[in-house]
Amino acid sequence: MIVLRDILLSALTLGALYAASSVALSLIWGSIGMLNLAHGAYLAVGAYGSLILVNWLGFPWWAGIIGGVVGGMLMGLATHFLLVRWVFAKPNFEINIIILTMALSTIVIDLINNLIGPTSARQPFNIDGRIDIGGSGIAYQTLLIIGGCAIMIFGLQLVIRKTKLGRAIRAVSQEPTAARLNGIPLQVVVLKVMLLAGAVAGVSGVLLTAFTTVYPTVGLDPLLKALIICVVGGLGSIPGALSAAFLLAFVEVLVQYGFGTKWGFPALLIAVVIVLIVRPDGLFGQRVQARN
Repeated sequence: MIVLRDILLSALTLGALYAASSVALSLIWGSIGMLNLAHGAYLAVGAYGSLILVNWLGFPWWAGIIGGVVGGMLMGLATHFLLVRWVFAKPNFEINIIILTMALSTIVIDLINNLIGPTSARQPFNIDGRIDIGGSGIAYQTLLIIGGCAIMIFGLQLVIRKTKLGRAIRAVSQEPTAARLNGIPLQVVVLKVMLLAGAVAGVSGVLLTAFTTVYPTVGLDPLLKALIICVVGGLGSIPGALSAAFLLAFVEVLVQYGFGTKWGFPALLIAVVIVLIVRPDGLFGQRVQARN
């Protein structure tokens, strides 16, 4: 029972981290059909936003989450005004934006290396201590990460399902041309999507680095796993990304406990192959339709 409890807790924690890393990527794809390969840079800038606000400016540790929000939103703002507004709804947007965001990611990581430095630092958004449950302990930091991810994802779903902005986002995602003809300002909605996704990604960067350290390329590995999770869940489906995150986390943790840590990621990839053979469009995916 103790082993099972440890497996479930580890899978829950890892699944929450996977969900946090992938939900902003899924939001942008589902809203405007954009595969954002600068997502790793969003995570890194969010993590550094926390570091700057707490370690450099002297704010309390909990303010690190605010630094993450600000950093992520600045990345969303820059992505929109430098890239997206010039190519959205134009021919070959889906391909061109992949190349552009890849270039943006490289530029941002190089800027962090040159302006801040390549050394790593401890994430200040951190709380010490643990709570005892049945003879074993759960770190407060683990509960903080799981709770933070849950609140963030629930809040995002609330915005998408219950607000005027959410209705506009859903209209644009279904048919941009029809949305524009019905008076929805496309560029304004796209900007708000980028800001919202940036805020989510920035917070995710803070939560992800709470278990590791902060360094310029910290977002690249989560970007790879976020892409895998979004494809398995169905590109653009937030519920699909959540389901895939926890499913793949459970497979990875179970294999790690049974066969060793080195087999966790290969097992995850095998699970991905099996899912995509059975369901080529992902767990909750729909066939991609061309946008006009």
